[in-house]
Amino acid sequence: MAAITKKGKSFYVVYVVDGKQKWEPYKTAAEADARKLEIEYKQNTGTFVPPNPMMLEEFLAEYVGVYGITKWSHSTYNSNTGLIRNYINPLIGQLKLKEITTKKMDSFFTKLKSQPAVQQKGRSEPGLVSDRNIYDINLLLSNAFDKAVDWEYVGKNPITRNACPDREDNPRDIWDPETAKSALALCNDLILLVCMHLAIACSMRIGEITGLRWQFISFGDVENNFEDAVLQIDAQLQRISKKAFDTLQRKQNQIKLVFPSIKENAKTMLVLKTLKTKSSERVLWIPPTTASILWKLKKQQEELKSVLGDEYQDYDMVIAQSNGRPIEGGNISEVFNELIELNELPKVEFHSLRHLSTTVKLIISKGDVKSVQGDTGHSQAKMVTDTYAHILDQNRRTMAKKFEKSFYGGSSDEQVPANSLEQVISLCLKNPQALEALRSLLVVTPT
Repeated sequence: MAAITKKGKSFYVVYVVDGKQKWEPYKTAAEADARKLEIEYKQNTGTFVPPNPMMLEEFLAEYVGVYGITKWSHSTYNSNTGLIRNYINPLIGQLKLKEITTKKMDSFFTKLKSQPAVQQKGRSEPGLVSDRNIYDINLLLSNAFDKAVDWEYVGKNPITRNACPDREDNPRDIWDPETAKSALALCNDLILLVCMHLAIACSMRIGEITGLRWQFISFGDVENNFEDAVLQIDAQLQRISKKAFDTLQRKQNQIKLVFPSIKENAKTMLVLKTLKTKSSERVLWIPPTTASILWKLKKQQEELKSVLGDEYQDYDMVIAQSNGRPIEGGNISEVFNELIELNELPKVEFHSLRHLSTTVKLIISKGDVKSVQGDTGHSQAKMVTDTYAHILDQNRRTMAKKFEKSFYGGSSDEQVPANSLEQVISLCLKNPQALEALRSLLVVTPT
């Protein structure tokens, strides 16, 4: 049970937890009375959680230390700790858990919309905090407070979506097939050309392309136009922070290879790591054109190795620098952008080539989502259907037209008698033969 005691101008709700008396101050008797009723109700139903004096900053450090290092990937660890360091702790980190309410959190997310984004080293002026970052902060805090409820630090999760913008992933611009073919023809950089072919023909992500090794490529029957050439995707190239690598001890089995750092005091490291999901591990059949270009690159590398000898750092990488070290995806994107600017091509991101690939495969397979999913490595078929619904809609529209012709024997317009001049004109415009027939009937034959 709880009691209300007045001291000076404040009203205190007094109750006992684990044999210790707790005092909660309120400015008015009405607030204290409402809190007293709430405590007594929750005590009777076994749902009462006493307010925790811990500050949010302290709780989030514990949350990362207990939950984050167990569940998060290296990239998620980097992004979430960055959001905490840059946006959460500076603004609300000193709030005590017991002081945090839904109203205060809604105000925090509203305030974030007008906050300048943290300047990243080597990048241009970022402007305001993006909607996507606000969405990610909301998700991070919501998950954290779910744990706070589980750990009985708070009674309920104060985070809602009320003041948080939706995370809208704007569709990327993509080339049509003819533009992509033109770009491939204009590309004089063999490494970029291979990357573009692998993205378009094999639906590969940039990290999968830059992490590809020769041991996972079989050229099949080389003499017979590379028949049955295949490649296996089992890893991705990624740059991670050394702090994340050292902290996430349980995730170190995901790292297949750590490339030696060029800089002594580098804070990041380049690694080959396992793919995000098991479905991303896949075998792909390589079209002959792509296989022949890969073959050309392999021969070029073998010549380079014979010239450089021991100076060539052989990591078996398909996409490699002249000394054998891997090439990061960001560098590929830079060369790709230069190709676009030099030839005045429509501006797209390198990743859009994968979207082009998926789009073409959905069209030529007549919407065979499972087969396309096998190539793209999406974990669920639903991800393909959600992302490329517009392509599937084209097939459905075509199917509706075919059904009309097969079942009804023509368009619905033809089933309606042409009882008005407007209908006659409409039918004639859709059917040039009918228009010519009408003209012949209307010609006045001289007598």
